[in-house]
Amino acid sequence: KGPGDSLGDIKFSPYEAVKLYVASGDGTLSLQDLEGRAVQVISRAPDCGHEYHNVCSWYCSVDVSASCRAVVTGDNVGNVVLLSTSGEEIWKLKLHRKKVTHVEFNSRCEWLLATASVDQTVKIWDLRNIKNKMNFLHLLPHDKPVNAAYFSPTDGAKLLSTDQRNEIRVYSSSDWTKPQHLIPHPHRQFQHLTPIKATWHPRYDLIVAGRYPDPKFPGYTVNELRTVDVFDGNTGEMVCQLHDPNASGIISLNKFNPMGDTLASGMGFNILIWSREEMVAKKQEHLSKAMT
Repeated sequence: KGPGDSLGDIKFSPYEAVKLYVASGDGTLSLQDLEGRAVQVISRAPDCGHEYHNVCSWYCSVDVSASCRAVVTGDNVGNVVLLSTSGEEIWKLKLHRKKVTHVEFNSRCEWLLATASVDQTVKIWDLRNIKNKMNFLHLLPHDKPVNAAYFSPTDGAKLLSTDQRNEIRVYSSSDWTKPQHLIPHPHRQFQHLTPIKATWHPRYDLIVAGRYPDPKFPGYTVNELRTVDVFDGNTGEMVCQLHDPNASGIISLNKFNPMGDTLASGMGFNILIWSREEMVAKKQEHLSKAMT
């Protein structure tokens, strides 16, 4: 991307491992090639004609479905656009009042779509029957703007949302109307911090989220660490916390590899890699030192 452009979201193409769908602050949704071939612009936000910039709306989120052969993207003013993977627009509808921070197809039910927004809602849609913003299957109101809403990768039957203040929620398909678990968790947002998003483990119902200690949060302790917190998605209880004394920054994003044995954590200009083998080796080294 050019200097000054923000990236809202990226997703690998399900068809070609070297290609990426990129939702960008420059107003484009593009298919980029890691081997340097020409960028294919799939959708472009309308030029606004202002002298000091060329777009007032831009894309913030993207997902792609191999089974539907479709790409979905959301912009900063509440529009959601559904396209074919080759770039033909199927529909563009204003489904939220404000910025759409997250869009996602359900991996187990191809016609189910979740959208999350700064308008303090998550909406679940039937792709076969979307006509307007009131046409949702389920409305999940939140107390604060929402950064993300991920379906569980194990069975697609849970939904994990992160607000912009201090709450992680787990919803279940058995009853979408109310959260199964409300997990209090400090991760407040400010302008120059990448929004913190809780994510799933790929094989177990475990949740990971970066902690940004908040003096106003109940239970706050002085010198509280900026850990990666791991929760049980079935009980909402914290299982463990990860911390590296050499890395003191705020961890905004966490992503497991498909096997689930390695975790990458995004922190400012750095990425931390947590590997089970390395963690076990460090524990053994620590124990042997203690014994000697």
